[in-house]
Amino acid sequence: MHLTPNEIREKYLSFFEARAHTRMPSDSLVPANDPSLLFTGAGMNQFKDEFLGRGKRGLRRATTSQKCLRTGDLDNVGRTCGHHSFFEMLGNFSFGDYFKREAIAWAWEFLTREMAIPGEKLSVTVYVDDTEAFEVWRDEVRIPVSRIFRLGAKSNFWPANAPADGPNGPCGPCSEIFFDYGVQPGCPDLAKCDPACDCGRYIEVWNLVFTQFDRQDGGKLVPLPQKNIDTGMGFERLVAVAEGVHRTLETSLFRGLREAVAVAAGRTAYTSAGEDGVRVRRIADHVRSASFLVGDGVRPGNEGRGYVLRRLIRRAIRDGAGLGIRKPFLADMVPEVAAAMGDAYPDLRRGADLLASVLAAEEAQFGRTFEQGMRRLEAAVESIRASGGAALPGDVGFLLHDTYGFPVEMTAEIVTEQGLGFDRARFDVLMEEQRDRARGARKMTDNIFERGAVGSLEDAGVAPTSFLGYEEMPGAERRGTYTRSTLRGIVDESANRTVAELAPGGEGALVLDRTPFYAESGGQVGDCGEIRFEAGVFEVRDTVGLTGYSMHRGTWKGAVPLVPGTACEAMVDGARRDAIRRNHTGTHLLHRALKQVLGERVNQAGSLVAADRLRFDFTFDRGVSAEEMQIVEERVNAEILRNEPVVKGPMPLEEAKRSGAMALFGEKYPDPVRVVAAGDYSKELCGGTHCLRTGDIGTLRILSEGGIASGIRRIEAVTGSAAVRKMQEDRETLTALGRSLGVPAREIGARIEKLQKEMKDLKKRPAVAAAGSGFDPTSGDPIGGSRYVAFVHRVELARDLIAAPLEAFAKRPGDAAVVLVVTTEGGKVTALVTGNDAAVASGFDAAQFLRAAGGKGGGKRGAAQGTFPAGAPSIEQLRASVAAAIAPE
Repeated sequence: MHLTPNEIREKYLSFFEARAHTRMPSDSLVPANDPSLLFTGAGMNQFKDEFLGRGKRGLRRATTSQKCLRTGDLDNVGRTCGHHSFFEMLGNFSFGDYFKREAIAWAWEFLTREMAIPGEKLSVTVYVDDTEAFEVWRDEVRIPVSRIFRLGAKSNFWPANAPADGPNGPCGPCSEIFFDYGVQPGCPDLAKCDPACDCGRYIEVWNLVFTQFDRQDGGKLVPLPQKNIDTGMGFERLVAVAEGVHRTLETSLFRGLREAVAVAAGRTAYTSAGEDGVRVRRIADHVRSASFLVGDGVRPGNEGRGYVLRRLIRRAIRDGAGLGIRKPFLADMVPEVAAAMGDAYPDLRRGADLLASVLAAEEAQFGRTFEQGMRRLEAAVESIRASGGAALPGDVGFLLHDTYGFPVEMTAEIVTEQGLGFDRARFDVLMEEQRDRARGARKMTDNIFERGAVGSLEDAGVAPTSFLGYEEMPGAERRGTYTRSTLRGIVDESANRTVAELAPGGEGALVLDRTPFYAESGGQVGDCGEIRFEAGVFEVRDTVGLTGYSMHRGTWKGAVPLVPGTACEAMVDGARRDAIRRNHTGTHLLHRALKQVLGERVNQAGSLVAADRLRFDFTFDRGVSAEEMQIVEERVNAEILRNEPVVKGPMPLEEAKRSGAMALFGEKYPDPVRVVAAGDYSKELCGGTHCLRTGDIGTLRILSEGGIASGIRRIEAVTGSAAVRKMQEDRETLTALGRSLGVPAREIGARIEKLQKEMKDLKKRPAVAAAGSGFDPTSGDPIGGSRYVAFVHRVELARDLIAAPLEAFAKRPGDAAVVLVVTTEGGKVTALVTGNDAAVASGFDAAQFLRAAGGKGGGKRGAAQGTFPAGAPSIEQLRASVAAAIAPE
């Protein structure tokens, strides 16, 4: 049976859908609960309530294909048969419904019947004490006992070794299914080879976890009232088995990437052998991983997911250098990722330009320092070996990280390959010292909340905040900016936890049961304003969101402590909100106009919607002309003048996409999703606040446009009163400039052009004078040398009369030639040396030549100036000195 990878994925999901499983969407990568993973699709974490019997969605069975990312064993990627940094996990789940018998039977049915994998090639493992699972495999599936292996808690309990080591909480035994690739060369013990052996004969395909216990203190395993099934099958490994390939990175999923890397490296085709084969496979893996991270909105950085992305990209760059690739190449790999994965993840195709731009920008940034850093590292390694040392000092690793951008893990890998150790402890000390300095030098940033605050609020029974900022409130209050509410929680920002009260004058973050304050999201800044209590006012300086909670950050101005449970009135700064609305709706119109003028390949790459301005980053592969920007601005303002209604409302996600609403690449949307339509001109999926009509924007003025990274450009603009102020400032500037030039504002351009022409004419005058001076650098008898001929002159001409002829001499074609001119004009001795391009190419150095002739001075290789400290030599003395300096050796 030949199935494409996409057909295999669909076959799995359809198989379990036919068995009453709800297919769940693949979500963005978030921190994983699973200790073996770094990030996983949010769907893998969202079953927590279902596993604990607290689910509210009515799910009893589910099936998924979730994105996963792990970096704990990157050294194995490209070397072993089945390791990846990014991979897909196929899963089927039961929440208190079916259990071991059904999970095992369906797994066997799918593999042997649906995928036609020979049963005799499959072996299984069970937990040593799990007699129930053993008997199902032996008696119902009828696998020979010789292919059923009982293993301990380290291999067949989840989490691994949980009975002895914890953590406390839901856990259980597991049963794993392995494909037998046959006897492998290098197996340490053929007679005892089993799935626990690392020789590569047995490759795990599917893990069936039977979550049936609650692990408590002392290792006590208490049966759960609800038994669950949590399975995970590596998609890439299943594809490898289906295609009869041992290495997952050599399946058809990666064929295009492998060949593209080989071509970039100057090879005619991919070859699997040796270190070059490892490098090609590793690049293929890392580029795919990086593409998915960028697609989830991650950008290279020094923290969290940004650092993971940067590390993957820079490892790929290093491998490329090892293959002899000397030019940027990662962006060229993106079409291959989109081709392989785009059917299942269409955003990869839609956002290919942005993916390529981000990879290219990071490659360009690291490329500028990579070779310098490698030279520094190689010198350090040579020094250590010469001195008999055994490890690279942590100070060197810190320098490479801080100055040259080397991820510390990459430095450690390189020195390990050189047979040396690395003082990681010293590096960590230096990094912590740097963090301390940074913390001391900055004020608390907006992103101050961590998971501890959420847990503290949940433990206190505080429900997530309801946002009412879209709604029209009764009375004379401004639209969507006023709400009666109740204080439910107070968070101490420094401790990252809830507190019982907030003292007068104290700073903290308030959590209300409902709020009109918009929490920073999607590029739009958070609202400011006041929360009014009977005992005083809490001044809100910012609002940020955290897992469903709106955190109103600010200062309590009351005279008594503020405590939860107090009634209040939440009042958003309406004027500031209106300015933000104008900029946000203006951003939508700007986005649409850019696509109309520059083409549909324009995609949003970032934005900032603030009260005083808007910033819009977009993908585009060339510069944008002033004329194009003018057309964009004119189209936006034309839509503003039309004063069309801005319609906002919820819509099912798929229906919204079918209606033509623009979904931003990398953004994840709820279902249903809010759609914002500005007349018939613009329609986007957006959760921000917007104007009632496009005319509310007033006007939009583009302030600047330019490139900020490879393939990414940025527009800064203002709207409303800010745009009016900008026009007034420009008018004042033009009026003042016209006054200085003595012309009306409308004639400033012509006056400047005239002045520029006059300046250009003035600059030509020295050259004309020189031409009339009769000075010719090539007059007289040349002095022959080993590499070039020399002309020598002693004159009494002003230096500015000599400059132009010397400049012309420097560009003289033909054989290598140099000229030395000594002028004594005005009683001052000045020496000028010039070599033509051919002389410089042959190794001529003007400053050295002047010193060899007895002078003193400096300059560049092609030109130098100085003097003769003892006075101007005669022409005969000069010729003799030059002849000696250039005589053949």
